[in-house]
Amino acid sequence: MQRHALVAAGLAVLLVVAGCSAGSSSPSTATDATGTPASDSTIHVAGSGSADAEPNQAVVRVSVVARGEDAATARRRLAENTSRMRGALREIGVGEDRIVTQRYDIYQDRRRPREEGDDPRIQYRASHDFEITVSDPDRVGDVVDTAVANGATEVDDVTFTLSTERRRELERRARSAAMADARAKAETLADDANLTVTGVTVIRTSSVGDPRPAEEGAYMTETPAATGAPPSDLESGPVTVRATVQVVYEAGAAEHTTEGR
Repeated sequence: MQRHALVAAGLAVLLVVAGCSAGSSSPSTATDATGTPASDSTIHVAGSGSADAEPNQAVVRVSVVARGEDAATARRRLAENTSRMRGALREIGVGEDRIVTQRYDIYQDRRRPREEGDDPRIQYRASHDFEITVSDPDRVGDVVDTAVANGATEVDDVTFTLSTERRRELERRARSAAMADARAKAETLADDANLTVTGVTVIRTSSVGDPRPAEEGAYMTETPAATGAPPSDLESGPVTVRATVQVVYEAGAAEHTTEGR
């Protein structure tokens, strides 16, 4: 009888021990905002970087505008001026594939009557907007002058920029600079906390912005007002590509060495 009592008491003790073990909590694994497992010590930093280069391409936006008493006349005059401009640009080496239509429009333009009580004067306005890509930025002035002298009535914009290949190279350099900036920040923070950077958990890159003038950008110093005027002189400064990154670094206790041991 006593033996059975001792066995029962032993089982009760085991159950109590087992219950305590089941109720104890194991170390939890921390996660960041995206649910990615993170170590006990992490450092979140943002880095930024940029890269500059001289532009190797330019985009010229011009418009050809014509008017007429009816839509057919306006369209015909527009077609004549447009054809003349395209031909002149081809003669100076601008390829046909570099002259792209951006907008084409013909509409009725009602003008105020000259005297009160008269019917409004009706004209038709036809316009054809072009984007001309120039592979040599030094030739932009020549392209503008040629277009204006052969039918273009408006110069809407001149932008100095980068070719696709040059831009990709600058984006790579800008991102590398951003990562170097993030690493330097993380190491400084780790050192202040007596930690050392041991790895990288998360890297997020932001979209790289369009190339922008590093300083002043493009500007026109002289514009030919009529035939025989000095040629247009357009200058450009370097363009900049900027990039940002967000990085989560793992950090551990810093290792200290004792001299003389």
